[in-house]
Amino acid sequence: MRTVKVRILPPQPIFSFGRRAGVASHGSAGKLLRSTDFFRRARIAGQAFCDIANWREVLPQAASGKVITEIQLRSGSVLTAPPETGLWSLFSDVWYHLSYTKVCPISPDSLVVDIGANVGVFSLFAARFARVVYALEPASSNYSRLVENTSRVHNIVPLKCACAAYDGSGWLDVSGIPVTFSLLTSSSAATQESIDVISLATLFERYTIDRCDFLKLDCEGAEFEIILQADPSVLNRVRTIVMEYHDHLSSNYSHVDLLEKLKSLGFQASSYNSNGTYGMIAASRP
Repeated sequence: MRTVKVRILPPQPIFSFGRRAGVASHGSAGKLLRSTDFFRRARIAGQAFCDIANWREVLPQAASGKVITEIQLRSGSVLTAPPETGLWSLFSDVWYHLSYTKVCPISPDSLVVDIGANVGVFSLFAARFARVVYALEPASSNYSRLVENTSRVHNIVPLKCACAAYDGSGWLDVSGIPVTFSLLTSSSAATQESIDVISLATLFERYTIDRCDFLKLDCEGAEFEIILQADPSVLNRVRTIVMEYHDHLSSNYSHVDLLEKLKSLGFQASSYNSNGTYGMIAASRP
């Protein structure tokens, strides 16, 4: 029996038609697994054909493990990212494995806030359903891609800032790969970027957000202070929260504290896709 370990975060530049954290076995069980995997791959390939204009280039490259830096959508938008981002893994995880929406889907005509928008993969996915998507990305390199990648979509509003528990400025560690830039890690001055920081309360006030239908967070550890230090009156405006948690980036809290806080505010909250110190939390109001 051969165990295949899967690391959920950060996305890697490999091909993945299906995230199967399981085993390759023999006999009838093995045949069933292989059959299930075949149909899963076929389903995703069919979806990719409908969504991706340059699927003839993207799918074979992904299948052979080659790095993909451009995905042309049939809607007219073009997603680009540097090689180290792992664009296909990020894209397929959001669009086809539904990492953020398999527990709590985005309702039509929703107002969505995307904290940690990176190059716009989730924002473009959400924009297909939402009335408006506010996409926050603090890193200059990611933000320039975000603006370009979403330029043809009228209902995405890119914002060059990070979200935390305070308003002001901060230092973003950009020494790692673009999907792991963080306010909470430290590096040499040469690999830090001065950024604007905004609290959730100020964001809602500035853009007159009386109700947020879907709040998505992928902010490399800042999720703890955003949620745990937010005034209840602010979170009471939010109907659904889906986030990645990063327990290893907090010395004082874990995802258990996030779950307890959300439940205390009336959310039905649960974790999923747990993989060590990484994982997901979905919370919605009944």
